[in-house]
Amino acid sequence: MIISHTSDIHLPLTFKPTISSLFNKRVIGYINHNSNRRNVHKLENIELILHDIKLKNKTGHTILSGDIVNLSLEEEFINANEFLGKYFTKYNLSIIPGNHDSYVDIEYKNSLYHLANYLNECDPLNQDSTFPYIKKIKNIALIGISTAVPSPPFMCWGRVSKEQLMKLEKILSSIEKENNFVLLFLHHPIHHYGAFNHKGLLNKEELIETISKFNIHLIIHGHLHREIHNSIQIKDISVPCIGAPSGSRDKNSGLSYLEYQIDKINDKWNLKVYRREYNFTDEMFKSLILKEVSYD
Repeated sequence: MIISHTSDIHLPLTFKPTISSLFNKRVIGYINHNSNRRNVHKLENIELILHDIKLKNKTGHTILSGDIVNLSLEEEFINANEFLGKYFTKYNLSIIPGNHDSYVDIEYKNSLYHLANYLNECDPLNQDSTFPYIKKIKNIALIGISTAVPSPPFMCWGRVSKEQLMKLEKILSSIEKENNFVLLFLHHPIHHYGAFNHKGLLNKEELIETISKFNIHLIIHGHLHREIHNSIQIKDISVPCIGAPSGSRDKNSGLSYLEYQIDKINDKWNLKVYRREYNFTDEMFKSLILKEVSYD
């Protein structure tokens, strides 16, 4: 089975926010969007990626690991739902929020809930009861964790709530004996990034402690806008921790997304990681294998 992975698409604003909606941290984000971000993140680039996924991965699944919008305005989420619906059904896309999807403290029913098709068992009033969630596809367990919390201006850290950690442990316990390939996806990296970890996960040690009791095969994230390859040791497995690049960055930064081919061979799980990179001269995507892992 193929899992396609893109992230940080930052769908451009197609409307002018009201003055009252900018009386908070959003004003900084709006200035940044108008002066820089909209020239860096191109809608046509994410359209190229999603079109390629739709053509190439018809029987697989896609993960979008956060930062779908820019300012967490309700109209952005409504527009994002319409946009993603051109490429996906609720059965072949899974999402989690990023820091830009929780840019300020906003009621969940007025934000990510508009994308409920791509989640599981959504509660419109409570984000922590929605996350983490699990989707099982052909003995592959996809577990989405929200690290998205509002942060002060110029900070973009994440955190996993205690409620989520407790629920995550219950989910992992419930599937422990099923011999699934377990893939965790979240927005923030599980490793330290930025001065004082201002780009990272503030309570990463708590998350690692929670998952270290179980068999985990792959952890994927976004947030850093570039391809990242790390690993952590869980039990006797060196678990790959892989970050996808932004799916909408301009061509000078390269345009690519990741694919994870997950198969069971001789009763053992096997993972192959590919980069699908767009060549702007040839106007086509090409695949490059990056890594292969066999799990005993």
